[in-house]
Amino acid sequence: MKSPCIAVDVSKGKSYYQGFIEIDKPASRATPMMHDLEGFKSMYQLGQVLKQTYGDVIYVFESTGIYHKALETFLMNQEEKCIILNPLEASKIRKTDLRSTKTDARDCKSIAKAYFMKDYRLHNQKDELYGNLQRMNNHYNFLVQQLREMKVHFRNVLDIVYPRFDEMYQDPYTDIAMSILKRYAHPDELKGRRVETMMKYIMKDTIYRENRSMDEAKRLKTYIENVSSGCRSNSSEVSILKTMVSKISEQMVEIELCLDDMRNLVIDLPMYHQLMSIPGVGDNLAIRLIGELGDLDRFDKSEQLVAYAGIDPRVYQSGQMTGEHLHITKKGNKRLRTLLFLAVSSNVRIGKTNSILDFYNKKRQQTNPLVYKAALIACANKLLRIIYGMYKSGLKYRISNLVF
Repeated sequence: MKSPCIAVDVSKGKSYYQGFIEIDKPASRATPMMHDLEGFKSMYQLGQVLKQTYGDVIYVFESTGIYHKALETFLMNQEEKCIILNPLEASKIRKTDLRSTKTDARDCKSIAKAYFMKDYRLHNQKDELYGNLQRMNNHYNFLVQQLREMKVHFRNVLDIVYPRFDEMYQDPYTDIAMSILKRYAHPDELKGRRVETMMKYIMKDTIYRENRSMDEAKRLKTYIENVSSGCRSNSSEVSILKTMVSKISEQMVEIELCLDDMRNLVIDLPMYHQLMSIPGVGDNLAIRLIGELGDLDRFDKSEQLVAYAGIDPRVYQSGQMTGEHLHITKKGNKRLRTLLFLAVSSNVRIGKTNSILDFYNKKRQQTNPLVYKAALIACANKLLRIIYGMYKSGLKYRISNLVF
């Protein structure tokens, strides 16, 4: 018999809670509470009453992105047991009713039904670690997206101020290119400079030694003597270029700091070193994969993990149609799918013999060969199963790995 529960329907700033002894035996009415200490304490007092009477109580609520975090933190500080449901779980229960009316009070009952009808894992400190990693990975993705937008704007302005600059430096974000643009925001500022002066500044701002710095200074001098800028030195584009160079440099540092913080969280996890042993998976990818995979103990078999990533094949069987070999469902973690696709793409590009590359070649050379992207998706499915097997066995990836 399950312990009594307190079902909480979480929303922004205000929630409803209700105690349940059994699935159809409420211990109280649905009561509103604000997301402050007074509101949480009123719910906690009900929990203490149930705990004294029945020995234990479980707090059950849905994951709502950010709104449930204050409640979760309060319960963790009180060392209370809680279960955080996927919102789809309670939604499924609610839709089984003949009249699926949705109110805050009724939602408490739907959450309680989900708890009593199915077994769920208790939220623990391990979940906190992976939750922090996932939130930091979200922040990392946010910073990277901002950087992409900055770079687009930067390249537009750069082509006006320094035409054909990207022909001299294919990657304008290298130390030497950025140092030049920081010091000289317009070509006119460079035209009167001697090669030796430019060489000294290059040596000061980069790790290049004298010979390499002199070569770069001569290249720069040749470019400057022939360039025709698309604006004057006092135009708005010049000040915008200065701003963008500074912002991009700061953003790149911020991204590295975020990645360092994530690395400090995963460096002692066996999974980090296991992922690093897979061809095509480097430090950056391993860290972010752990953030999106989370605690693999919550999956009983590899098929569940594949479904979580949304790379399981869609099945639609009807009559003589088998419903096999359809597109993937995509009903899962899209960021995890992206990272897996990057991992298998790198694996194939490296070309180092391993089971994933062999599987890719097999899919591409079979009687009905898969197109490039479809073959990579199939490899992502296989890679995820291998990762699950490595986690369960505690082994690192081997070139002659087991078949999963």
